Amino acid sequence: MKTPAEAPVSPKSSSTLAVLAGLLAASGAVGCGAESDKQTYDPVALGMTSNDPPLYDDGESTIYEVTRAVSFPINVPTSADLATLSAVVPPYTRTPWITNKDVKVQVTWTISNLDKQAHNVEILLDPWNEFARYVPGVNMGEEETVPDLSGIDILLRVEGMSRKKGIFTFDDMDEVATDLATVENIIGLGTVDGVNGLVNHAFEIHNRSSEDRLIKGYIPPIIAGLVGFDVGLRAFGQGNVALEIIVEITDFVGNRVSTEQPLKLDGTMWITPEATLTAPAAEVP
Repeated sequence: MKTPAEAPVSPKSSSTLAVLAGLLAASGAVGCGAESDKQTYDPVALGMTSNDPPLYDDGESTIYEVTRAVSFPINVPTSADLATLSAVVPPYTRTPWITNKDVKVQVTWTISNLDKQAHNVEILLDPWNEFARYVPGVNMGEEETVPDLSGIDILLRVEGMSRKKGIFTFDDMDEVATDLATVENIIGLGTVDGVNGLVNHAFEIHNRSSEDRLIKGYIPPIIAGLVGFDVGLRAFGQGNVALEIIVEITDFVGNRVSTEQPLKLDGTMWITPEATLTAPAAEVP
């Protein structure tokens, strides 16, 4: 597998990534899996520093956030492939090129607090499929400003000069793909009351769509597979925190994921979603 060159982070991300990444302990060499349909990619890092400006500040609520786009090396369908995918499958404009049964994803993460004091930090993951890139908005209430939930949104307390590790499993990421498809359906219908509440309910990490009576009826029969995601860190105060992830992808069809290409980390995409998707009552910072 080719090794991707270090790429710049997105405009929301910290410009001091290299400094923070250098402070992370080496994760060891990571290469392609032994199986042709299973690949593990080089680590992806991003960092938040105490000098970063806020993403959002209305005088009462201050939000600090850094993100990085991670695009999977999905093979672009040929004209012949697209000809077989012309049938409209709601909520999509056509039949998906990949489904959640074709391509499975797993993400291993390590978050490091580089300060002496503890920090409360959110790890964020917002999914993309061929049709939509989910971008959470911010809901501005009379008393407080609350960001919409990300596809995965977990709040962690990380003690000073320490780290935490975890895995977003294949099942977790399959749920994220299902949640995105469900949210596309809810927003696309345009007639559902309380859309923002349903969107946040769908993405709430403890809710499993197939077991949730509120969401179950909105799950499409076909779930488009993930083609990438935005990974991020969020805090409501400044600090020096770094996140490192390792992405593993399994291609069960055998021709959906390139075995020759790396992840794209420079803001460009192997497969570009047709549109961005945000809950209608929210604003995007």
